[in-house]
Amino acid sequence: MLGSGGYFAFNIWDFESARAVIDAAASVQHGVILQTSTGIYKALPARVFSAFVKSYASDRGIQAWLNLDHCKEKEILFHAINSGWDMVMADGSSLPIRQNIDFTNEIISYAHARGVLVEAEVGQVKGIEDDVVVRQDAIASREEIAEFLNKTDVDFIAVAFGNAHGEYKVEPNLRYDLVEYTTSITDRPFVVHGGSGLSDEILTRLIRIPGVKKFNISTDLKMAYKRGIEKACSSWSQPVNASKIIHDEIMSESVAKMKLLG
Repeated sequence: MLGSGGYFAFNIWDFESARAVIDAAASVQHGVILQTSTGIYKALPARVFSAFVKSYASDRGIQAWLNLDHCKEKEILFHAINSGWDMVMADGSSLPIRQNIDFTNEIISYAHARGVLVEAEVGQVKGIEDDVVVRQDAIASREEIAEFLNKTDVDFIAVAFGNAHGEYKVEPNLRYDLVEYTTSITDRPFVVHGGSGLSDEILTRLIRIPGVKKFNISTDLKMAYKRGIEKACSSWSQPVNASKIIHDEIMSESVAKMKLLG
């Protein structure tokens, strides 16, 4: 589905945030992934939203894919697969490795039959993001990574390597060796969760590792939205102007991230 090179995946929450991210992608002429959390997915009119994303991206001359991020509910995963989402993350990371494999394979069987890709996670990325709350991280082991890749036909693989959802309180101690190990034993794209808050230097280092293809950004986009609201409130005139200020902040943050791809 995805071409060569890496892609940023931005967690959006409504039509306007999706439009801002697509406009950002169009400005740098690069494809982009739009993600919805399970909670946001439930709040959106799924088929209408999918049609909007594909139509608007086409009008702007770029490709945009929809991903359902961190979903543990089979019914919601199946619904997204049937509602125009291009990929889903079957999140069995809280389960023992064998149960994670079984859960992921069940979703893969359903999704692949309908042309939809599946992402999964080994280990557990700690932090708080939308409806994902993990108090302690469980960094993946090499044995678990190898077993998971051998026993599933997953399309994207995420690994807990010291990264975290939400804001980083201290400099993260990232296990680059686990990233490099994973990409050395599979050609399936590696996904970096917890991209928000990582410095440009860290993101660039990860981007340069062959096989690392997807970089998730959520909190940074929400902070851009907050900045936009604050700017709009300080220079209030008309609703359309406020919407443009918020749009431009989200777009600017997205552009800055995508430019790291080179």
